[in-house]
Amino acid sequence: MSTTTTTTTVPSKGSLQHHLPNGRFQNPWTSFTEHGMLDFLRLLPSWDREGSKVPPEADRTVKVLGYKGMDWAKIKNPNPEIVQATWIGHASFLLQIEGINIICDPVFGKRCSPISFMGPARYTPPACTLDELMSEIKFDACFISHNHYDHLEVASMQQLGKDVQYFVPLKLKSWFNNYNYPHVYEYDWWGEHELKLPGEREIRITCVPAQHFTSRGVHDRMATLWGGWVAVGKKHGQRVYFGGDTGYRSVNKDGSSSSTCPVFKEIGQELGPFDLSCIPIGAYSPRSFMSPVHCAPEDSVEIHVDVRSKLSIGMHWGCFVLTDEPVNEPPERLRKALDARGIKQDDFITVAIGETVQSSAT
Repeated sequence: MSTTTTTTTVPSKGSLQHHLPNGRFQNPWTSFTEHGMLDFLRLLPSWDREGSKVPPEADRTVKVLGYKGMDWAKIKNPNPEIVQATWIGHASFLLQIEGINIICDPVFGKRCSPISFMGPARYTPPACTLDELMSEIKFDACFISHNHYDHLEVASMQQLGKDVQYFVPLKLKSWFNNYNYPHVYEYDWWGEHELKLPGEREIRITCVPAQHFTSRGVHDRMATLWGGWVAVGKKHGQRVYFGGDTGYRSVNKDGSSSSTCPVFKEIGQELGPFDLSCIPIGAYSPRSFMSPVHCAPEDSVEIHVDVRSKLSIGMHWGCFVLTDEPVNEPPERLRKALDARGIKQDDFITVAIGETVQSSAT
């Protein structure tokens, strides 16, 4: 059982400027700079293919990010008074709050591409198969941040099935309608949903803004919305933020940058502080091209501060080569960024694939 509250207007902190007259969407902030296909083609000759190579297969688990076996005891018996997050890989997380199991951006396939034999291939497998995960726990909900192939995969959706309740940004429901999914709830930024399940399990879900874009083909750029998700426990009050995919500022070729995106402070003021957050730290180079839509670790730390996160986990790295930074660089830069900001290393961490992290009790 679930009840829905549709928020048709953004609170005073925001507006509907992200809606365009043609029905598509935009990033309405000065922190965003639009880059098109021509810009991408111009930078290809300088793409650092050598620097972004992954280590030999035998070295990946040690030199890139490591693995931990799934802690099935924790996963099958989560403490409902805290938030528990298990990193599956890339942006895929299992979040457990108030006894509710949420899978975020599930991508378990070998490639993030519309073509099975081409496109970015995983260089690290997921923590487990989706079959293994579904044999141990029952999923109650699925959060989708946007429609890019490294965040939304047909095979994983079909495997999850039609009993799960799906939460997606505005205009993405039609994609699920193609597969006849009955429980899909789509929201504009700041839209809220009260999810009530048997056993007095209840959370409030909010779709929150992010600075990114969408497309799955040639002609659908910005046709569906993108965003992050927040879940707040009704009984114990724990708060978790899943950032999805986002940029924070636009960096010029000379290293100067624009203003920073204001929405993260709004998220923190409206819905924080967060007991646990999942924040992207990878796919950021070349900065002059990627910065409007992908965080470098320095940006990720600022988002951690802006949203008022008590504990953050770095994601969106260590799985696919999407950009040209060295694959093991994001956690190194994260540690340096935390030191530069005077923030404790334990406040914003990277974890091994399969590792489970628990928030502190309120």
